[in-house]
Amino acid sequence: MSSTRLTIYAITIALAGGLGGLVAQPASSPPELEVLLLDYKSKVSQLVETHLSKAREELSLGYIKALDRMQQDATLRGMLEEAMALKAEKEAVEANHEESLPVLPRGLRELPAMRRKYLEAQESLRVSLQRRLEPLQRELVRQMDVLAVRLAREGRSDAALEVRQLAKSCLKKNAFIGGTWEDHTRRVTPTPDDLPIHLMKGAGVSTEARFKPPVEIELVVKVEGLDLRLGYAADQVIFNWQSKPDELRIDGGPADKTYMPKQGELPKGRFVVIRWYVGKDRQTIKVDGSLRFDHRGDYSDIDRPLSIVAFGSETTVQSIKTRRPLLP
Repeated sequence: MSSTRLTIYAITIALAGGLGGLVAQPASSPPELEVLLLDYKSKVSQLVETHLSKAREELSLGYIKALDRMQQDATLRGMLEEAMALKAEKEAVEANHEESLPVLPRGLRELPAMRRKYLEAQESLRVSLQRRLEPLQRELVRQMDVLAVRLAREGRSDAALEVRQLAKSCLKKNAFIGGTWEDHTRRVTPTPDDLPIHLMKGAGVSTEARFKPPVEIELVVKVEGLDLRLGYAADQVIFNWQSKPDELRIDGGPADKTYMPKQGELPKGRFVVIRWYVGKDRQTIKVDGSLRFDHRGDYSDIDRPLSIVAFGSETTVQSIKTRRPLLP
């Protein structure tokens, strides 16, 4: 099979880490479609990939240099735990492991905020990538529609159907790319008196909106003690569990009774960013960029609001946002 043959449903714009993958296709596919897709891939490479790759590399190098300076300073001051954390962060970025940054020890002051700024800058690059890709994708779909009509008129009905199916798939992917955050912080029950939302021990809120996968949830929260409980893809995801504070507990849903040692602790008295991705066959949970949980299962039937319960101690909710996720 020729490596230049292209499969149906093969336009995958991986915004989180790659671009425009085109893979092998049966030889029955129309050669006109192959030409369109190869031209699209060339444009993506020239107009998008090169620019964004350079920008991401420069961003990572700048972060690594800043980490190196902080590591040297921490070592000179005898702050060995902080120096080790900075070294681990630097190594993860150098190895392009931004999707699974190391868990940060408690008590660090500068690194959490620095990491947050770095991840926000990475996010801005992904948004820039999306904006550059969208007109290219729209033009590709237009060209495929024109090609499908021509193939049908020539009596090549199977080839026309294949092109139509691929165009439809691309349109779905455009909708899926989405990427715009929607703020739900004020649209919760009970309605907050003011922001940020202050939850006393035992209190909770739920979003007015219900969500279906795929969805990405971002919470910026600060817990003062034990037992923060979130509900969506599970009946409850427990951080800082009162019996084992470092254990992440998943109760209910496809990952029911999954308990993860050393993955559930949140720093007390400091805001953290929790990213909860739920796709139709996967969920992941990250805290300040560190992967805490990853599970494969059938999440396709979920249709429910997000709940936040300050089960064991006072909690502050700075923001609640959701979006249609970037393609993983």
